[in-house]
Amino acid sequence: MIKTTSVSFAYPGESPIHFPDILCEKNEHALILGPSGTGKTTLLHLLGGLLHPTAGEVLINQTAMHELRGHKLDTFRGKTIGIIFQKPHFIRSLTALDNLLLTQTLSGRQHDKSYALSLMDRLGIAGRSDKLTHTMSIGEQQRLAIARAIINKPALILADEPSSALDDQNCTSMITLLQQVATEEGANLIVVTHDSRIKNMIENKVYLT
Repeated sequence: MIKTTSVSFAYPGESPIHFPDILCEKNEHALILGPSGTGKTTLLHLLGGLLHPTAGEVLINQTAMHELRGHKLDTFRGKTIGIIFQKPHFIRSLTALDNLLLTQTLSGRQHDKSYALSLMDRLGIAGRSDKLTHTMSIGEQQRLAIARAIINKPALILADEPSSALDDQNCTSMITLLQQVATEEGANLIVVTHDSRIKNMIENKVYLT
């Protein structure tokens, strides 16, 4: 469950951005939409604990994200939240598969190689499991980033423009997979996008102005 109340955020020297209240019950999915500069990515980072609100409250499964700091925040985020960034970042010296297994390690989970490979297979990149990530195409890296975000079966999946590097077929497959995994795990899925291909695939919408 996600609940935000009277959240605002101000970058240094700038006026605060005020966000609409959000309430997503368990297993609900939502799109965050709005013109450039309205704070879509900022809101996603507030939900993921990468930023702390200047004012207001952010609750994830009854946990006050806005109050967590340091190790407690890292531990909660690692176990509860999966994030797909606009530009994926990987450990260049590790293979694609090892990057996924490292994500499990950092969250305190045991390696589940078969599950990692099954995710890669569902995303069409199983044949790249032993490749270094910088040798993969941008689209393949984006699909690996999706696998990394869901490898720990998080309660909340946050996706920032996840389809930006994907063609039409892979875009549809990616959103369908995210929705399927979120539904299977009883997770919330929040997607920031300006991609018109996605807008009709998720019913609930949050508009920023």
